[in-house]
Amino acid sequence: MSLVTEVVAATPAQLPPLIDIGAVALGAVYGATLATSRKAPLIGVLIVAVMMGVGGSILRDILLNTDVNVLVHGKYMTTVMIGALVGTLIGNKLLRPLWLILMLDAVVMGMFVIIGTEKAFLFGMSNTSSIFIGTVAAIGGGILSDVLLGQQPDIMSRGPWNASIALVCAGWFTIFANLDMITFAEVTTVLLATSIKGMALWRGWEAPMPEHLLPTEWIKRTRG
Repeated sequence: MSLVTEVVAATPAQLPPLIDIGAVALGAVYGATLATSRKAPLIGVLIVAVMMGVGGSILRDILLNTDVNVLVHGKYMTTVMIGALVGTLIGNKLLRPLWLILMLDAVVMGMFVIIGTEKAFLFGMSNTSSIFIGTVAAIGGGILSDVLLGQQPDIMSRGPWNASIALVCAGWFTIFANLDMITFAEVTTVLLATSIKGMALWRGWEAPMPEHLLPTEWIKRTRG
């Protein structure tokens, strides 16, 4: 008598709805506002809004070799359309101060880090793989949007902390997720992203360069 073992794929739990949809909405508003300020035509504004709203999530699901969640469930694209409309019509008024736009970018990045890293854990990824996927989910939409807008992606530019925030926050989230402190990890990841961004703007910190790995350079940089 042979023993037949049936392997059933586990279905990951749902991500927090407020973070999931909230990140898509804020990303779409930010993307539409950015494209509108660059004088992009309406279709260009819409595409950038889509990339900022769900581009990182699409890349995340491709890396996880699973269904692209934002295309399977209509609520995501509906949210992007609404966010794009808001960003197109009143985005420049809502986000007129430059610092507000930059801080919104940090909030969105922190939320996408949570979405990407947590989903990677739900799919059984290792810590390092989850950090990588969380980072890609946070910066993927921005990279695609920069390419569409004809500018150099932030991750290839020397300037204030931006993409580096995603990597730091993904590592932070991973530490506390492993301690089974998920709620704490979610809240503090967004706070950490906005705090680093705020300090980078206030103190003039530039994104770490290879030479900054030297202890003397790091001390000099933080005291500047």
